[in-house]
Amino acid sequence: MRLGLEAGSHTLDLAVELRIGGVPISADALVREGLDATLKPLRERGLAVCQIGAFGYNPLSTDQERQAGQCKVLEQVIPLAPETGCRYVTICGGNYHPSGFGAGDADNWTDDALDQIAQALKPVLALAEQYDICLCIEPYLKTAICDPERFLALWERVGSDALRVNVDVTSLYRYWDLWDSTATVDHVCTSLAGHYGLGHLKEVGLAEGFHIHAGLVPLGEGNTDWAQVLRLMDPHIPDDSWAILEHVQTPEEARNSLAILRAAAEEAGVSLV
Repeated sequence: MRLGLEAGSHTLDLAVELRIGGVPISADALVREGLDATLKPLRERGLAVCQIGAFGYNPLSTDQERQAGQCKVLEQVIPLAPETGCRYVTICGGNYHPSGFGAGDADNWTDDALDQIAQALKPVLALAEQYDICLCIEPYLKTAICDPERFLALWERVGSDALRVNVDVTSLYRYWDLWDSTATVDHVCTSLAGHYGLGHLKEVGLAEGFHIHAGLVPLGEGNTDWAQVLRLMDPHIPDDSWAILEHVQTPEEARNSLAILRAAAEEAGVSLV
């Protein structure tokens, strides 16, 4: 399993220091700055592209003007993607709230939402098929694709192998999973077999408070059994895909998280390179 890293402004230097081979790039930057300028800092450091992030593409957004612009970005990025060496373009699964991932809307979890997403995706999936590119939905509790069953229902509507889903177990944690995630990790990793895009590795944990307060925490501060995650993911993640350690805030966190992942990989009998 190939390992990538996203650590904000520290990403490139930390990837070199920690001998992590892949880093993400932005679809917006790729269109705005061009292929050579976007890849130059990576090439200078011997790094590969592990993900093209088109998170602003939200097929349910009520901000029609912004969505039209993001659709144009996606249509321009897909033909460029093969030249980056990365087949995986990540998109929002659909949220009527125009924030994409910041808030939610009760209508996200309806069958009508899946129908609308499928209609929006069909032309861009046809373009992705033409260039042998995968559009990877980023599943998340606040969006229309909030569990494996919702993704599989969407896939049935479009029937395209160009549509993939990122396996990101903590993005789908509900309250009880923050105490014991074993069953959810098993369900997510096994239910999505055959549809994997990228793997995303981050932790979510509870904080003290009168009501539910949960958010991103460093690896090791939540309950996720990373050996279980890696063991279940490994048979299904494509050979040209990546498992990306993401949302890392500091160099020290990156070093600690990598140590946790490498120990988990050894326990799971998984090669993490």
